Formats: sequence, structure tokens, C-alpha cells
Amino acid sequence: MESRLKSKLGFTLFFLIIIFLLVGGYIYMKYSINEKKVEKEQKEIEKTNYKIDKEKDYIYYINESVLSESAEIDYKDVVINLNIAKSINESLEKENIMYKENIKYISDHKDEILSDDLIVDNDNIYSMTFRNYLNYEFGKFISLVVNEYNYSCFGGSVTYNRSITYVFNVDNNQLLSDDEILNMYNMNMDIIKEKVREYLNSKQSIIDEVEVIKIDETIDNLEYSLFIDDYGKLNVSFLVKTTQVDYNEIMEV
Repeated sequence: MESRLKSKLGFTLFFLIIIFLLVGGYIYMKYSINEKKVEKEQKEIEKTNYKIDKEKDYIYYINESVLSESAEIDYKDVVINLNIAKSINESLEKENIMYKENIKYISDHKDEILSDDLIVDNDNIYSMTFRNYLNYEFGKFISLVVNEYNYSCFGGSVTYNRSITYVFNVDNNQLLSDDEILNMYNMNMDIIKEKVREYLNSKQSIIDEVEVIKIDETIDNLEYSLFIDDYGKLNVSFLVKTTQVDYNEIMEV
């Protein structure tokens, strides 16, 4: 009888311990989930707090207009919606305004045109510098690529001028340097240059027994900028020197 009582007490105690562990585990699990949810929400709040305008995307555009409908040249100002980028926004806007104000018109340069057959009349534009933009977002990184081009009415030609890129970590409101970006991908400029050489070799063409792409000159004077695309891939934008017209190339590293 006594042994049965001890057995029942032991079973009851064991059952209570199991119930305690189950209940305690459930409470701990719910607490952990709630704690992680709070931490996540707090991080989202912190990221939002770095925005200049809390209601807008990290990169957006304003003052959009058409400079030449026939040449398909548009104008717009870019806004990087982060506190750290205020001075960058101001600088880009000032440069953009300067380019717009310095557009030259055919009607003001008639004495410099020997024949109307030499020109393409795109909305009376003689020459100008203009920009277009590419923006990317991957995880905590946003990238902006600003490409500049020169337009001339002679042949209606568009030539590449330069490319500027900005990469930001929105979690800590920081602008990343090239070295920081390269370190993230375990890269250095020697590796980048070698990859550029391989890429240009695959694109090489020959006209009149002369190689069109000046590979050594391109790499020796590499004008480049780095950015992270929507898939988290490192990309390099660089100027390609040629025997004809230099151009910009974007290559995934």
C-alpha cells in the first residue's frame, strides 16, 4: 500500500514537472518571439528615423521635365532620402541646375554652322550636358549611379562624360567608401583590374587590323565607380578607351 502511494506521488510529481516545463517553455518561447519582434520593429523605427522624409522611398526624383522630346533627353533632380546625404543632394541639384542653365541653342550659334546638313535639330539644342540615374536596393544597402553625357547637334551625338556612384548603409546612416565596399566582397583593385581585362578581351574587336578597345590604356588609367545591385552583386562602372568613341561600361564583378 505504501509503495503504491509512493508510486502515485512520484508519477504525480513527474507529471507536474512535465507540465511546468511545457508551460515554462511555451512562455519562454512567446517571450523570445515577442522580444525579437520588438527588436525588429525598433530597428525599422531607427532606419526610418534616418530618412529626411519618413513617408518617401530612400531614393526618389523631383522637378521632372523634358529638355528634348525628339532626342529623348529628360531632366530631373534626384533626392537621396537620408540625413547623411543632405549635402550630396544639394551638390547634385546645383550641378544639375548649372547644366540646365548652360544649354546652348542652335538659333544662337547659326554663324558656327557651315551647313544645316551637318546638324540634327533636336528642339533647337546645340549642345548640353545631361544626366540619367540608376538606383538599386539590396537589404540594408542602397546605391545610386549618376551617369553624365554630353550632347551635340552635330550628328545628334551623345558621348559619355563621367559616372558617379553612392552606396549607403541605411541601418547606420553611413556612406560607404570604395575600400569598405571592396572589403565586403573580399576584393581589391588588382582583382578588379584583372576582371576588367578579362571582360574587355572578350569584347575586343578589330577594324582595319587594329584593336578597337585600348585595353592597357583603359586599365592603366581606370576611371571607375562601384555599386551594389538589386541582387547584392558588386558592380563596377568604368570608362572604356577606344580608337573611336570612348564609352561607359557596367560589369558585374
